[in-house]
Amino acid sequence: MFVVTRTEERHDPSAERFALKVPEYDHTAARSVSEADFLRLFREEAGALLSLPDHPNLARFVTFDAGARPKPILVMELIEGIRCDKLLDARGLTSRSAVALLDGILAGLEAMHAVGVGHLDIKPTNVILRGGREPVLVDFGLAGRHIRPGCATGCYGAPEIWGVVPPGAIATPLTADIYSFGCLAYEILTGKTLFDAPTEVALITAHITHDGLPAPIKRLADDPRTADIAAFMYACLRHNPQDRATASSLREMLLRITGQLADMRWPLDEVRALRHSAGGSRKNHTGDS
Repeated sequence: MFVVTRTEERHDPSAERFALKVPEYDHTAARSVSEADFLRLFREEAGALLSLPDHPNLARFVTFDAGARPKPILVMELIEGIRCDKLLDARGLTSRSAVALLDGILAGLEAMHAVGVGHLDIKPTNVILRGGREPVLVDFGLAGRHIRPGCATGCYGAPEIWGVVPPGAIATPLTADIYSFGCLAYEILTGKTLFDAPTEVALITAHITHDGLPAPIKRLADDPRTADIAAFMYACLRHNPQDRATASSLREMLLRITGQLADMRWPLDEVRALRHSAGGSRKNHTGDS
């Protein structure tokens, strides 16, 4: 990504700056499509961004230069703040701020999905907390109305991204986003990556061989204190895309478990949960809300 200002405003420190994105033809895309076709698909899908609404949880689309050479350029609002991955690395969340972060991401997805556009690369590095507080989805370089080669990132890619779709099921960018969000939600709540493996083949295998309850989620589901939280992520991670929840229904589910999450230490521990004392107060710990 490149950061620029308008030429006529380059000496004005208060001038708006923009984020420039060019499509990245990586090894994942190269497995199934030529670079020329990859760039053609990028140009075709970029037009979908014109339908995105102005929304506080979405970086604003500015323009798209399909004719730029050697590669087309996507121009977006530059969001200044801390990236979600940096926040996780710094252990900078509390239980309550983790819930607010998840809800903001879902609100952004809800707005995108309402116009039929998927982000298709949901991951910690593509969420920035504007001013350190408001989560904003950024980097729409893979966004569009169709799943295509090179979408998503290994640790967060839905089974359909890897070409695995149950017979009769319909996979869309919207359902793929929900799966990726489930992976991200686990990471935001626990500080750990849900899917990780030493090779790409092993990583893809991990994504396609479960039905919503990979081992870490299963452990949460087996603990009565975290079963409802596991159910929230299970609703995102179902193998069949049509069995997954929507962004709107996930916001409702999140609201119902907010109180439960607030009583737990961040990052979420599979075997420990904070409880209110008999007097109704909660002990203070590092990372608590």
